[in-house]
Amino acid sequence: MTYNDCVFINCPFDSKYWPLFNAITFTIYCCGFYPRCSLEEDDSSELRLKKIYKIIGDCKYSIHDLSRTELDSQNQLPRFNMPFELGLFYAAKQFGDSFQKKKKAIVLDRKRWRYQKFISDLNGMDPKVHSNNPNKVIKIIRNWLRTSSGRKKLPGDITIAKEYKIFKKKLPSMLKKAGIDKDDLQFNEFCYFIEEYLSI
Repeated sequence: MTYNDCVFINCPFDSKYWPLFNAITFTIYCCGFYPRCSLEEDDSSELRLKKIYKIIGDCKYSIHDLSRTELDSQNQLPRFNMPFELGLFYAAKQFGDSFQKKKKAIVLDRKRWRYQKFISDLNGMDPKVHSNNPNKVIKIIRNWLRTSSGRKKLPGDITIAKEYKIFKKKLPSMLKKAGIDKDDLQFNEFCYFIEEYLSI
């Protein structure tokens, strides 16, 4: 796992987003890259922000989903984590050393032009629209990784989508064999099962 292989995932971590998050993670693996996100470590002694700094510094590529900007039902405030982490990534690219200046990112949203209403500084970056559809996000991420990395031997999005469908069917039996409740599945464990499936 090297800097040129690592992809930072900056997205909502809620149950409604899991279908997209899981599809993104699987696609990254299928394309020969390695997914990274703040869920990979659970160290109470390390500040969350320091952990994010480190992960961003370790990754050449980055995926930022800005589709969760609505007001929270309890406190009536929006969620700023995703735009904030996008800013950190671009700051690292802008002000970092020659190594960090090679960073590449993609911004996602659920509807076209929606971002202009809440983060107009992104004008001209053209966020990609996934419409909350896992198959769409698979195609978007696969094509972006192909273009950004210049790697030629990436499987097509149709192939990845078919493999992902098979993996989802096999995952429950893999979890049962390992004695893991699907509702308690951790990010690192999910990654392990993807690696195990793809190695077959």
